[in-house]
Amino acid sequence: MGIFDKNIDVLSKLLDLTFVKNKVIANNIANVNTPGYRKLEVTFQKELQEAIKSKSVEKINKVTEKIAFSNNAINRKDGSNVDMDKELVEFYKSSDRHKISLDIISKKFKGLISAIEGR
Repeated sequence: MGIFDKNIDVLSKLLDLTFVKNKVIANNIANVNTPGYRKLEVTFQKELQEAIKSKSVEKINKVTEKIAFSNNAINRKDGSNVDMDKELVEFYKSSDRHKISLDIISKKFKGLISAIEGR
């Protein structure tokens, strides 16, 4: 998105990353009662922050999510380490970030359309 400001690039990348995070969290929630299931975690925040600080669109676009099994202790009798309350909190936080990013991008494009149409 070279013709747009860097905020669009950051927000677009954040949309991609939070989408993946939400899918992984939804998978964890779906498997909450699967005996022996080890939850997955998605990380990208530190890498994204470093890319933003560098002010390089290329670095921002290269940020990828890391998906790995959680090291959380198994806290259930069935051998699963999924804590439904924590998963829901993470899902809502990630969903909020996703929605806010989408809302900001939408407003930026509406402003661009208005400028093009001469409003």
